[in-house]
Amino acid sequence: MRRIATIVLLMLALAALILAAEQKDKGGTEGKPAPAYVGDRRCKVCHLETFKAWKKTAHAHAFETLKVDERKNPICLACHTTGYAAGGYGSAEMVVDLANIQCESCHGPGSLYSRSSVMRDRKRSEDLGLVRIGPRTCTRCHNENSPTFRVFDYKEFLKTGTH
Repeated sequence: MRRIATIVLLMLALAALILAAEQKDKGGTEGKPAPAYVGDRRCKVCHLETFKAWKKTAHAHAFETLKVDERKNPICLACHTTGYAAGGYGSAEMVVDLANIQCESCHGPGSLYSRSSVMRDRKRSEDLGLVRIGPRTCTRCHNENSPTFRVFDYKEFLKTGTH
């Protein structure tokens, strides 16, 4: 009888570990949901002027610059779409169009921080996934692996290329 009780307890412990691992895979700890990509239209609601400026940049048309064969290349898609291989472009979870380099490419998936009540508090927004932008944000794509790479000057780029 003790052997059965021990086996049952071990099975329950194993089940708890598996459940915890699945929960972590789904979004993290303590039952918090994983952030999801919501698309540029959600950002546009509050950031209309920024959205209009972004629409005129190369970022807003990055997917269109890819040749047909490049549109299936993960290396290209990682920089010419939003959230590729991370629950964004091309994933089963994708519920909005995430082609091109949209807001969340740099600022992170916005489902948890994009509500106006959250965005009013910078610290809370960052705690919920809003990424603080810096040179490393840009050099994930603007680097020597890019076929159009040129010397990247973050301060100059901010004046002309982001939004």
